[in-house]
Amino acid sequence: MVKRITRPLTMLVLAASLGVAALSVQAQSAPGDMPPPPPHAMHRGGHDFGGFPMQGRLLKEAGVTDAQRAQLKQIFEAAQNDLKGQRETGRQLHERMEALFTAPTVDANAVEQLRQQIAAQHEVASKRLTLAMIDASRVLTPEQRAKIAELKKQQREKMKLRMKDHAQHRKDRQGANPDNPVPQPFTER
Repeated sequence: MVKRITRPLTMLVLAASLGVAALSVQAQSAPGDMPPPPPHAMHRGGHDFGGFPMQGRLLKEAGVTDAQRAQLKQIFEAAQNDLKGQRETGRQLHERMEALFTAPTVDANAVEQLRQQIAAQHEVASKRLTLAMIDASRVLTPEQRAKIAELKKQQREKMKLRMKDHAQHRKDRQGANPDNPVPQPFTER
């Protein structure tokens, strides 16, 4: 029986599965046909990824065995442990950036120097997560990686439909009561 995986570990496993899916797409593409990774692919901890609660189902549907899950868990626990200090450092860097922008005079040189530090920190985290995803790809079979990629594609398509339905529902609500319209998003004002 596999013990319950913590939320950060689950998020790392999801990030890895997406990375593995990208690797499987790359393996199937001709050289130079690889699309760029999504901009949120390396977001700290992967917590922006939709669908992480279905991670267990995703792995199950891909035919991942308990032994493979144990290996994946070990890989991502190691990555999580390696990145623990990164979270606090990142928080401190972002607090410093906020302080720079709330100062009476903004020091452009200090902002740029801090931006470079933040970028370097993100690069370290990105590299560590990429190494974990490579290790994970070696645990999974090519068929499992392709299945995960297909399942993630299906999830994205479902999400697109939900977002489209949500937008239509919102439009319908706006026209329903002209005396009490739904407020426009800030970006549309």
